Amino acid sequence: MLRAAAGLVACVLSGAPAGPSPDRDPSRLRPGLFLYAAPGVKDSRFAESVVLLVQHGPEGSMGLVVNRPTDLPIRQALEKVAEASDSDLLVYWGGPVQPEAILALVRSPRASPGAQTVLADVHLTGDLADVRAALSGEDPAGRLRVYTGYAGWTPGQLPAEVRSGVWVMDRADAASVFAPDPSTLWGRVHQVLQRLEVRHRPAEEPGHADPGTLEEPNFLVEDGATACRSPATSTHSEPVACS
Repeated sequence: MLRAAAGLVACVLSGAPAGPSPDRDPSRLRPGLFLYAAPGVKDSRFAESVVLLVQHGPEGSMGLVVNRPTDLPIRQALEKVAEASDSDLLVYWGGPVQPEAILALVRSPRASPGAQTVLADVHLTGDLADVRAALSGEDPAGRLRVYTGYAGWTPGQLPAEVRSGVWVMDRADAASVFAPDPSTLWGRVHQVLQRLEVRHRPAEEPGHADPGTLEEPNFLVEDGATACRSPATSTHSEPVACS
């Protein structure tokens, strides 16, 4: 489904988070998690970002930034897809790796044969038939996200970043992935950190309680050629033709 690069290109984050994450266990990493950039991450590409982890294994990891819509309508990115011709949906910036790559997340009770299930009803697809079906059905804004590029980690890199506190892990859900206002997603990191802090706080020994506390990621292709253009980013002054 995904014509992934032979080796996932590393996404290096500069700067250190302002505060440590209480949960730094990389064994929890798996597709279907949100990775919230920890407060204080200075890399402008990932500061205040929320990444949906779509692949994780011995060969590396892959995710999509779900809270960075671009200004490019998908009708321009998917020029050969008739169903997109009158759509006002925007392409999302999925990450800095292979910015010419176009990926899609589709919300559906069942995955198509070529799709990869990320959550129970969220599937990563490179099949234009899935995109057309989502655009033709009811509520396409709640069923389709199209991304340019992705976030990638080499083997062992993401676990190392989790151990160092760069990312705050939490369960993802379809409603958040397809949220009408994705700009609100990253703000949840503070609630997640507070919840994890309470969960990991050592219990008081019996008889020593404080009296004051006695009251818990195939690119989209058609006829052998990619049917899309990716939007210009901070590193591209012109749209990049998909290959």
